[in-house]
Amino acid sequence: MKKSSIIVIFIALFTHIAVAQPVHICRNGPEYAPYVYWERVAGKPTKTKIIGATTEFLQEIFRIVGLKYTQELIPWKRCLHEVANYGELKKYEMFTDGSYSEKRAKKYYISTPIYKLHEGLWYSKNKFPDTLPVIIPKDLNRFRLCGLAGNNYDWLLELGVTKRLDTGTIDLPSILKKLSAGRCDFYFNSLEPTYGGELVGKYTIPKDIVGVPFPGKRELTMHLFIAKSSSRAYELYTKINQAILLLQYQGIADQIYKKYTPGGTGL
Repeated sequence: MKKSSIIVIFIALFTHIAVAQPVHICRNGPEYAPYVYWERVAGKPTKTKIIGATTEFLQEIFRIVGLKYTQELIPWKRCLHEVANYGELKKYEMFTDGSYSEKRAKKYYISTPIYKLHEGLWYSKNKFPDTLPVIIPKDLNRFRLCGLAGNNYDWLLELGVTKRLDTGTIDLPSILKKLSAGRCDFYFNSLEPTYGGELVGKYTIPKDIVGVPFPGKRELTMHLFIAKSSSRAYELYTKINQAILLLQYQGIADQIYKKYTPGGTGL
């Protein structure tokens, strides 16, 4: 056999092995119920089994793609950094349950939407006991706004909200307490996962804190993200997208998400 033929066979074999390696996925460390969270036993997290709507959806996706995968819950900002720098760090190749932004699109291949959320505006009834002084998004520029470290708030600028957000808080329970204590006027987070966290006993929303649909009732699509620096990035992106579309066409995606949230739409 010619030396060139041996090289071609070796490259083909090596490529096949590389493509067949498990996909290591990092996910939102503080949990993101009802989409990503620890299984509960007697109301307490097991810290051994990750469950939720997107978790179940991932099982179906990778069954179709034909690859094994692992998943870990780690701090959100670290997760984004790890995937963005996969080419150098070689640890996590993908993350889940994130919203689209142009900034993210430069770093990751972003899947077709997997489900839809309804953006929420959170505030204290102690601060605003009657009518909310917010009719259009730009009205928010008159108030103190806060957000979570690592979250995507680019969409606010697109709606004319130019006031700088205080993003020094790292978890949802702390930011809800911050609102209740009057150290912030408004916080932005989707309604389903915020109420979902309370539903699984992860925290208690203070009695004075309520969430209402964001002015204009903004809807937010959520996606899967693949490291562009992965040697098989485009192949994963293509196969995962095909699997998502098939599961949506068959109605399986909607069945999964409706198990976890009534309005939960697997599109």
